[in-house]
Amino acid sequence: MKYMPLVVALAAAPALAETPIAEDKILVLACLETMETGTTWPQCVELMFQPCVSHEVGTDDHATCLGGVRKEWSETVTTLQDEVIEAVTSAGSSELLDLMGQWTGYVVQKCQEVAVSKPNGAESARLGCEISELAGLSGEFAACLEGRSQAGYCEFKE
Repeated sequence: MKYMPLVVALAAAPALAETPIAEDKILVLACLETMETGTTWPQCVELMFQPCVSHEVGTDDHATCLGGVRKEWSETVTTLQDEVIEAVTSAGSSELLDLMGQWTGYVVQKCQEVAVSKPNGAESARLGCEISELAGLSGEFAACLEGRSQAGYCEFKE
């Protein structure tokens, strides 16, 4: 029962169940959500990068696979961000859009530094960094939609 805490987390995440997000992404989000109460970072990483485990890390094939996973996570972020923008006040929406502009610059810089630190497999390292950041952001948006976020932008319309 390696992932039993995920089953419990999925049952407690009704907002995600109603969102058109791929099941593998929901599993990763549930894993991240339950890290302090049952799952571990290595378990979440294993789920996050599962589609690419058949490729040798750092190879062109690995980077190509990660590029596809990154695209899927980017689409997940967009889906959840759109739902958050629809649900929150106009002030919250404006704040979120401002934060997203800052977040994007931060991730580009952070993940480029990760890539530079890995001369062999730099592209895989950059993409892996971006995927983890996108998954974390997806988790924050899901928390907002579920009413668990303390973020200032997450104030729902009346």
